[in-house]
Amino acid sequence: MERLEQLFGKWRRRSGARSWIGPRPVGRVGQIPRILAAKIGYPSASVDPFEHGGLVALDRAQAANVLAVSGTVSLAYSRWVPREGALRDAREALREMADDVRFLSNGLWSADANWWNPMSAATFDCGLIGFDADHAFIYWVEEED
Repeated sequence: MERLEQLFGKWRRRSGARSWIGPRPVGRVGQIPRILAAKIGYPSASVDPFEHGGLVALDRAQAANVLAVSGTVSLAYSRWVPREGALRDAREALREMADDVRFLSNGLWSADANWWNPMSAATFDCGLIGFDADHAFIYWVEEED
């Protein structure tokens, strides 16, 4: 998980994101995202995203895009398209996760996406939750316009 930790550290300094990386928590698969979100103080939105619409399951390519957007792109003032270097870094870091990984986010966060399910009370918030049989992480950023 060294690459993920380095990437999160680098991007967290720029974005003020919250993150956690560690062993997969004990619990049912459906409860793991909520457990991970709680580790960094979420949800804090007025509507619980785990009960109203839930999170979106992503494949590895979509997860890399969401991670790069959340770490490097202004959610309020930019198209949600990361630079190729950021996307490459996200792809490399996510390779540390095993083949049984599950990725979740509160939206697709691409240039043609126009919705998200808030995790926080901020104007915008975006992030990625990932877990496999042994490891887990959450990386989340909030932005006001």
